[in-house]
Amino acid sequence: MAKKRRMMILTEGQLGIFSSKTAVSVIRYCPEETACVLDAVAAKNGKPLEEVVGVGKGIPIVKNVAEGLQYKPTQLLIGIAPVGGRLPQAWRKIILQAIHAGLDVVSGLHHILGEDAEFARAAKKKRVKIWDLRLPPPGISVAEDKLRALPQKRIALVGSDCNLGKMVTAIELDRGLRRAGYDSEFVATGQTGIMIAGSGIATDHVLSDYVNGAAERLCWDRRKRPILVIEGQGSVYHPAYSGVTVGMLHGSMPHAILFQHGPARTKISHYEQFPIYPLKAAIKLVEDLVRPLLPAPVIAVSLNTVGMTPAAADAAMNAIEDETGLPAQDPIRHGTDKLVAAAERALGLTKSAGKPVKEALV
Repeated sequence: MAKKRRMMILTEGQLGIFSSKTAVSVIRYCPEETACVLDAVAAKNGKPLEEVVGVGKGIPIVKNVAEGLQYKPTQLLIGIAPVGGRLPQAWRKIILQAIHAGLDVVSGLHHILGEDAEFARAAKKKRVKIWDLRLPPPGISVAEDKLRALPQKRIALVGSDCNLGKMVTAIELDRGLRRAGYDSEFVATGQTGIMIAGSGIATDHVLSDYVNGAAERLCWDRRKRPILVIEGQGSVYHPAYSGVTVGMLHGSMPHAILFQHGPARTKISHYEQFPIYPLKAAIKLVEDLVRPLLPAPVIAVSLNTVGMTPAAADAAMNAIEDETGLPAQDPIRHGTDKLVAAAERALGLTKSAGKPVKEALV
């Protein structure tokens, strides 16, 4: 029987809602498997984890690997997803300490730790595993138009920027659909989603010609699942990541699209010379991009209102509904009832009687 994972999550000096989004999401959805967070800066500040990132009540913050070992972790999980997926140089020593302590290492970085000679030698010597979640599985090819005739219904997430909560929304919508009795599944397309769901493909590490094929494969492999909620990446006009976003939309051929938006964000993250595209124009752009393959409407706007007061968040939600004519909701602050209802209307779903479908993945 496989041992239950207990994660020491590494955020060293970067613990924060957006700066360590991988850590925050894993803590949100897998708190019982989180042994501790390793961050010497945050440990020195002395604030509880929940106060820093809004989740993780009771989970300790430790200053080094030795202190973290008292909480009996089985693996060290890299808790950040920086631009370009690079490994901070200062973290090499910490990762080696974890390996020497007998911990497996789980990484979603573009820097493939298992191909790093120093890490590979250490892991072999200590007989521990390095899991590089961004490595794509073998056999991915170009899209082959396999999905069009399936009875399956697919909902895709797309947004106005990266790092806005598309994964969280996809998970919350999937949970909402299953609570309503539908046989739905969250489909992970990024490293953090894979950490939570236990399966998926990190599409941003796939050869550009095969991104569409990777998205298609994720859906085809789940062809017996009646409803899929597909995690989004980037935005269709993002100066760095648009290729991945558009490829995923075309490859997954969604029947409905949920648009993720941050009302307080005016510039593209890390590319502040580019303003966020106007919301209605962005929605039309997305719909125009998918129309030639399989027309799909944007059915609702999911909001990320982190940092806003309740009154400001409610005002933003109402303003966006007035502007777009679409239901809008922050799934963490407000729940998902509007988003579930929008999916039901768009996909022609009929509420099933009886108990909610078991939450199988997250």
